[in-house]
Amino acid sequence: MAMARDIPVKKKSHRRSPVVWLLFIALLLSAVAIYFLFRNGIVTLGQPVENPETSVDSLLANPTAVCYTHSPTYKPPQLVRNHYSAVFCDENDIQLEAAMRNGIQKLPSRVSDYKKYGLVKLQDNEYYTISELKYSVPYLVPAARVMLNTIGKCFQDVLAEKYPDSRYKIIVTSVLRTEEDVSKLVRRNRWATENSCHRHGTTIDISYHKFVKISGPDVTDWEMKEFLAKALAELRDQKICYVKYERRNCFHVTLNQLSVDGLSVTPPKMLPVTKKEPDKTNQTPAKTYTNKDAERLHQQDVEKRAQKQDKGDKKTDKRPSPML
Repeated sequence: MAMARDIPVKKKSHRRSPVVWLLFIALLLSAVAIYFLFRNGIVTLGQPVENPETSVDSLLANPTAVCYTHSPTYKPPQLVRNHYSAVFCDENDIQLEAAMRNGIQKLPSRVSDYKKYGLVKLQDNEYYTISELKYSVPYLVPAARVMLNTIGKCFQDVLAEKYPDSRYKIIVTSVLRTEEDVSKLVRRNRWATENSCHRHGTTIDISYHKFVKISGPDVTDWEMKEFLAKALAELRDQKICYVKYERRNCFHVTLNQLSVDGLSVTPPKMLPVTKKEPDKTNQTPAKTYTNKDAERLHQQDVEKRAQKQDKGDKKTDKRPSPML
């Protein structure tokens, strides 16, 4: 009998069709896009998607709005008491660049209406209190006001972690300064600088020695200073503000950047300062001279010079001769 030949069996190909690969890549890109939408807060579960323009406008218009809440899992940098300058070391040139980017043009002097320059007035609320201002006025750009509210709210949240029954507010000691205010302060305070960030409406000074008690048990001043430093360090890490530790009893804070629903918030630019033109109605017209007047004035000038020279010669004649 003839042996049956082995019939070769065709192996199944494991190659996937291009359609399958395209579907896989599309699903992968969709998953990545959804992840970034949820991460940036543009889309949230169970809540309608708000119009970013409306959200930004409502945030800036609300006098008590905040843009960030304290995270209980945040680990602040090591803060050594009375040595905060190592952490809060944003110098004036860095803060000045941010102030000029986010703020207004400098005002030469105080004005009656600050609203037309895109500024809002600060008033005491649940987060902060404005102290008596001598060399500044309580006005900021809207985004800087949101930053200030956020600092006060974050400070209270950090305080509540250790003292849940105590409530305090921060004290703002300096806000917007005009050129006139800066010149007065420089003459009085040797530490003040003429190139001040306070001129642009984005910078504030917050006291770390004094706080306003609202309710609850007392808390020591050095603990309050530590809580404020932790709150500022967290917001600084979020790139919301720049902070400089001043040894004259305050934190020097400038707005860095603010974002709402993924959009960067920039304050409106100030209207250009127009200089008042001199009133020419009451001015006397310039006097015109003829050739005869010019000759007469020239002759008077020559006579005056001759008289001065004669007086000088007479004085030299009256001098006694030197002793030999």
